[in-house]
Amino acid sequence: MLNIILLLAVGVLFYLHFSAKKTRATTEKDPEQKSLVSDNSAGSCKIAYFEMDSVESGFAMAKEMQRELEKREEKRNVQLAKLQNEYQQKYTRFQQHGPSMTNDQVNAAKNELLQLEQNMNDTKAGLDQEAQSYYVEKKQEILSMIRKFCLEYNKDKRFAIIISNEPGLVFYKDSTLDITSDLLKGLNEEYGKKKVSKKN
Repeated sequence: MLNIILLLAVGVLFYLHFSAKKTRATTEKDPEQKSLVSDNSAGSCKIAYFEMDSVESGFAMAKEMQRELEKREEKRNVQLAKLQNEYQQKYTRFQQHGPSMTNDQVNAAKNELLQLEQNMNDTKAGLDQEAQSYYVEKKQEILSMIRKFCLEYNKDKRFAIIISNEPGLVFYKDSTLDITSDLLKGLNEEYGKKKVSKKN
């Protein structure tokens, strides 16, 4: 019986000891928690954004990149159409002369058509790869310029984050935090300086 009473007493002491510690810890944390809440409510964690589609349509470098890609696409289509036309002409000619051709001539014709087809595929793959490499390189340059601008723009640390707003990403935005016009102005000015320095 005495053992049971002693166990109960020890249990109560443990409970009182640890609950007092927990209360103290919570009390000590309270001022910090309150300050965090007040900081957040004061708007210390601001998130700015810019419209990526506006950058693509309003930044001179992005527009030049798009024009260059369109030129490459036209050139690709012309080259592939020429090869396709050559293939079609030879195919039609071989069909017309097929009945009078020997086995060796038929095999040679088939090999020539296969070679032309392979040439078309290789040309298409090469042009597509060139266009893709150009796009990736220019896209990286644009993103690098955006990062550089954002670092300079946010020197005073007024924003905790600056994000690119793209379709399906943001469902609500405060237009007072939109820095697109500042970004476009800064990017175009910087790109204008780069073009001038390249000419000189």
